[in-house]
Amino acid sequence: MKTADLKRAAPWTMNAALAVATLALALTATGCRPECVDAYDCRSDNGQPPAGERWVCSDEKCDTAPIDEEEPTADAGTDAGTDAGTDAGTDAGTDAGTDPCVTATYDAKLGTLQLQTGFRVAEAPALPADVEAVTSTPGPTYSLYAVRGTTGKDSALYSLGTWPDLQLATTKLYDVVTTADRSAAADVYSSGFLSHDGQRLFAGYTTAASGAPGSIVAYDIATPGDSTYVSAPKNYTAAAFSADTTTALLVNGGGVGSASDGLGVYALVTSAKPFTATKVATLPANAGASGYTAVANNGITVLGYAATPDYVNQVHAVAPSKMSQALSSGTPVDLGAQPKFDVGSNFSGVAAFGDGVALNRGDFNSSFQFVATDVSRYPLTIGISNDVAISSRVPVLVYADQCTSVNLLSSLGPDLLVGLKDKNGRRLVRIQQAP
Repeated sequence: MKTADLKRAAPWTMNAALAVATLALALTATGCRPECVDAYDCRSDNGQPPAGERWVCSDEKCDTAPIDEEEPTADAGTDAGTDAGTDAGTDAGTDAGTDPCVTATYDAKLGTLQLQTGFRVAEAPALPADVEAVTSTPGPTYSLYAVRGTTGKDSALYSLGTWPDLQLATTKLYDVVTTADRSAAADVYSSGFLSHDGQRLFAGYTTAASGAPGSIVAYDIATPGDSTYVSAPKNYTAAAFSADTTTALLVNGGGVGSASDGLGVYALVTSAKPFTATKVATLPANAGASGYTAVANNGITVLGYAATPDYVNQVHAVAPSKMSQALSSGTPVDLGAQPKFDVGSNFSGVAAFGDGVALNRGDFNSSFQFVATDVSRYPLTIGISNDVAISSRVPVLVYADQCTSVNLLSSLGPDLLVGLKDKNGRRLVRIQQAP
């Protein structure tokens, strides 16, 4: 499973996590509790609000309001009689002087993150607040697409134009959620991934109904009328894979299409007409929940899961030849027998970065909040015997504090796209390997 935000945890994983009083979840997981109870939740999750504004919890969702705007009636009847006598004498003298995000120095592109040797920063266009995931077409001209939405049911595909001159289209391309699930009573949770196989866009969601049913939309860019939805219970992450004439979407979850055999990695083969489906990887016995999926530029597949008892994310690397064999034979790869990453911590987010992958590393604190430490790259190579070699971790970005957060990882050709958020808003930063 992925890590980052308890309030967006998928219902099938939330139960397991709470049962052992641990946290196992993700950037793209799903919401089964309110976003907030009070303003303190908002500040704890999101950090310092923009200058001149304060956090408010309205209808169980975080928002900001001007500092001089009147507080809600309930607070006026209680806080005015207590906060005025205490907070004015403590917060004003402590928060402003101790909150590192107030006095921190922000780089226009990286915020408070620190770029490491061997990498350089390129363009950093602004990103709309409701973008959940992005993907790009192959270069040298990169067209970008996004999943946007403020609630699960309004998630939809949009064009973002051409990098780096992003143009936000106001008309959606296609709904991520089926008409039936948009009108049903059950809550809908966006899975938060977006993948492109050269012809189609793929995004998924699940619902709060029993068994966490869901679907993946396959949107045909050239012929929208050929777009379709495919059943995919518990779909968590996905990435496009290609080998020879075969293209497939690798789905980490509970099944896809006609293939459903418990948690694992499934392939929706899109080069076949109609699409076919098969299970391509089984998870180890200690896998308590699904996890991350990525495909490096050299075709090496990175597949993950959350390991019990603490639900810490794990990932293994699978050679392209082994994945191709699993696709053609229908015999799944034993993921536990494949080379394993020595991450040394938990992590939240995985994306291809050239012939390797980048991970947003960190751990959960006692309040179940993910405290990130760095974004690091792991180079991947294929040996003579077709085994994968995982090289040592190479730090790319280091967190000086938590004032700037990474809430999106994607790729742009051989480069890494990092979605950042801080008091200066959201932006999509391109990170390149230095020549």
